[in-house]
Amino acid sequence: MASDPRIFSVFRTAARGMEAQRIALGAASENIANASTTRTAEGAPYALKRAVHEALGERAVRFSSLLSRMRSQMDVTDAQHLQGLSLRRQLPDEALGPTTEVVEEAQAIRLEFDPAHPHANAEGYVEYPDVNIVEEMARMMSANRIYEANLSTVQAAKEMIKRTLEI
Repeated sequence: MASDPRIFSVFRTAARGMEAQRIALGAASENIANASTTRTAEGAPYALKRAVHEALGERAVRFSSLLSRMRSQMDVTDAQHLQGLSLRRQLPDEALGPTTEVVEEAQAIRLEFDPAHPHANAEGYVEYPDVNIVEEMARMMSANRIYEANLSTVQAAKEMIKRTLEI
């Protein structure tokens, strides 16, 4: 008996979501760690980083149209309304989740008066990155909760597959 690869798509989708949240958590923690970095190797204050989750353009449109078609099929009262429907065959692995990349935001600088600081300008002001610690912590908590939700999905799918094999 060969296993059906469609059964494992939930794991690939959850893994994509977990990876996206891991990247977001890393970006937020890097921002917090560099909140007082006045100079980087390039000589400027640290630039804030954001994790950007992006749907895959054309594939996202195809998914949306597929979802609409499925919803219309689900409205049919016939017991055979799902016969022959194969989502896995219509969606490639790449369409299982968003792509995530870390981008630097436009330079947001906070000036503090500290003439004794070695990086102070002629007026005595030091340029710091404008990192809002509370906002970054909220991003970290959100990423952590979404990561946990994906992990719960994996656990539930494992349990369903286990119970199916017991039948």
